[in-house]
Amino acid sequence: MLLIGVINVVLGYCSYTRPSDVHERILLDVPSARPPAVAAAPRAATGCAPAIAARIAADLPGATIVACAPDRATVVRGEHRIDLEITGGDIVAVAESLTLPEIPAAVMRAFAIAYPRTIPSGAVKRTRRGAAPIYELAFPPHAAHTVASLGADGTVIELR
Repeated sequence: MLLIGVINVVLGYCSYTRPSDVHERILLDVPSARPPAVAAAPRAATGCAPAIAARIAADLPGATIVACAPDRATVVRGEHRIDLEITGGDIVAVAESLTLPEIPAAVMRAFAIAYPRTIPSGAVKRTRRGAAPIYELAFPPHAAHTVASLGADGTVIELR
């Protein structure tokens, strides 16, 4: 019995390899959480004020304005839809749609602890000028709640 134990220890010692310092990011593959497929490129909106269009071009390079009003605008950059609240030619609030891997780890960890066995079906990052961002995570269909608002540090702010 002692001989078998010694052989196991020697084999374990000889076959051990150190873990790698390079970590691989885990990407979720949840069908209900995928962003909707875009059929065609978004069409640029017409009739947007030149000052607003210039401000959006300066702050969000590469974005396409898809809707524009005097106090709000909607732009698309890549796969992201971004809603902007505009006051006096300045952008005062931004609401950006996020995919699940883009949600900060602290927010996702707090959501998973507060609502175990629940994977959010979508997320929006809301930022107001001079304030910390708020993350709104949508619950899957037929859940008891619809949206949980969390701070950047993971504190639950509101539950709807």
